[in-house]
Amino acid sequence: MWAFRAVGLVYLGGVFWQRALSETVWVGYGALVLSALLATVFEHRQRTFYTTLFGLIVDNALVGVVLWATQGAAWAYCLLLVPLFYALIRSEALGALIGGIVGAGTVYTVSFYRTGEFVPSDPLTLSWMMGMVLLGAALNWAWRRRIQVAQDALMAQAAQAVAESEAAERRVKESYRELAYHYRRMEEHLTTLQDAAELLHALQQAREPNALYRTLLERLRARFGASGAALYLTDETGALLHVACAIGSLTPLTHNAALTPVRPFQKKSPPQQVADQLRADALSCERLAEAHGAPLERTDAVVQPLLCEGRILGAVALSTRTEGGFSPETRARLRALTPYLTGLLVLLEQLRLMGVRLAETQLLYDLENLLFSTNSVQSLPQHALSMIKSLLPYEHAQLLLKRGEQLEIAAQVGAPPDLRAALPALTTTESEPIPPRGQMVDAAHERADLFAPLKSLLIAPLRGGIRMQGVIVLGRTELPPFNELDLELLQTLAFQLTSILERAQLLSDLERLATTDGLTGLYNYRHFQERYREEVNLCRRYQHPLTIMLIDLDGFKQVNDQYGHLEGDYLLVQLAEILQSALRNTELIARYGGDEFVVLMPSTNLQGGVVAARRVAQAVREVTFLDTTGNPYLKISVSIGVAAYPNSTDDPAQLLEKADEALEIAKRSGRNRIVALENTT
Repeated sequence: MWAFRAVGLVYLGGVFWQRALSETVWVGYGALVLSALLATVFEHRQRTFYTTLFGLIVDNALVGVVLWATQGAAWAYCLLLVPLFYALIRSEALGALIGGIVGAGTVYTVSFYRTGEFVPSDPLTLSWMMGMVLLGAALNWAWRRRIQVAQDALMAQAAQAVAESEAAERRVKESYRELAYHYRRMEEHLTTLQDAAELLHALQQAREPNALYRTLLERLRARFGASGAALYLTDETGALLHVACAIGSLTPLTHNAALTPVRPFQKKSPPQQVADQLRADALSCERLAEAHGAPLERTDAVVQPLLCEGRILGAVALSTRTEGGFSPETRARLRALTPYLTGLLVLLEQLRLMGVRLAETQLLYDLENLLFSTNSVQSLPQHALSMIKSLLPYEHAQLLLKRGEQLEIAAQVGAPPDLRAALPALTTTESEPIPPRGQMVDAAHERADLFAPLKSLLIAPLRGGIRMQGVIVLGRTELPPFNELDLELLQTLAFQLTSILERAQLLSDLERLATTDGLTGLYNYRHFQERYREEVNLCRRYQHPLTIMLIDLDGFKQVNDQYGHLEGDYLLVQLAEILQSALRNTELIARYGGDEFVVLMPSTNLQGGVVAARRVAQAVREVTFLDTTGNPYLKISVSIGVAAYPNSTDDPAQLLEKADEALEIAKRSGRNRIVALENTT
């Protein structure tokens, strides 16, 4: 949360600085900074409702000022959700309710200061006020409901246990044997309830799945007197059980178990097969431990599969070195606890899927904003690969874009092999360099040598309508191989990325067309004027030299009259190419108008400008210009006027006028010459 506050305060500081607001506003800004700092310190020192309330008020005040600074921009209202969910995390149901009320009050306060209306009439303000209150109430109800459901379940089981206990008391006169039997049943249920309460307590203490897994295993290990405990979970495909967490003597446990039967004709059910395999792995791991010299005969293990609607979600393994191993009562206790463990895993899986979907949505949103957060179109593919890595981990990646009929590497991460030649052999359509649909390739592919050392590939096309724009390839070497869900996600991201790349290219083309001359491809007069003003300011500030060269074609009107305007335009195109080859890349060449060209030469004095002008004039004289059919037909010369700061004038803003004056002198003096204007004052 401190990052949210820091970004908001930095943003407000920039806005206030830019608007040059009064000292009163800056005092209020300082108070807001101090309040945010105190809220952060209090939240780190203690976790109470009052610190949460104070932080909530500070965060909403910060968001309110941002809303005021942005004049009620729609996107800024979304920032109100951050303090609300943070309050929910810190103070649970009460924090959500208070967060919704404070958020609505913030919206109302900002609306009042913006419009002066005591009763807001803006639909956006009203909808956000109502939405914040309803969202806070809904989160409050959902949080309380979750706790209430758990408590109701425990109370229902307790009521059932009491009812059974009362039934046992009514039958006590019939037989002592029945009394003992019911007493044992009641004890088992109470033990199960205690075990379940321990699990629920662990769920309340841990906020992350990994921490919860470890907490659960530690409590199971303590309650069942085990020396080691392990939790297995199924992977996303549902075909493999992997070790999610292991503690105690089972910490080195790394074996996985397949959920398909080894031999179809086996009589044991698949869950029993899996339990037997996991028990053997646990016993093997237990025997490898030294266990203070305990004999091997004393090791024992129990494995309980966790089933939901006939499907294996996971398994719990416990091991011990005690004399006689686990008792039948202990095994029964673990079986009785299985429904609670299963329900807990289902809940965690739902929370994990919600987190994944939220991460996907956030990534799509970040990709959508990538176009406006990068400095250039060329860096956009590299930024996109870095963002995708946060959701789809990989070691190597390549993003290939189509240039004509060939694929070019636009961005890459790591050091993958060049996949441009390998793609046709790896995909189903060898005639096309880009696959029409996403594909997943692993080390079992017959041409796996083409992408070695990578062991798993995801290939997704970048399709814009019916046209293929390129392809994105992700590769793994050590991580678990990609699966179908990863491929589906990458195809969704590829579709979004294609749209962004197309819009970026359109913006780049528009920017290029706005600054270049449509005939010659040189910069146009408008762009030259912008750069000229910038260089004039730099000269005035740092006293750097600056040279301007004005170039005019001699007798260009006769060329148009004799050969036509089409040939004249083609001659200008050829002259532009000569200027680009004769001058340096640091010098700005622009079409000044008609047959005149201008060259802006930063950090160049008059002598350097004259040398460059001679080079241009000589290059033009040596060239025989071609007509539109490709036949040589004309030689032509140029007149050049050169002016430089400070050699020609003490005011860099007069350089263009001085260069034009020098060009007029060159024309009146017989053309085909260079005139450099010296400062005679």
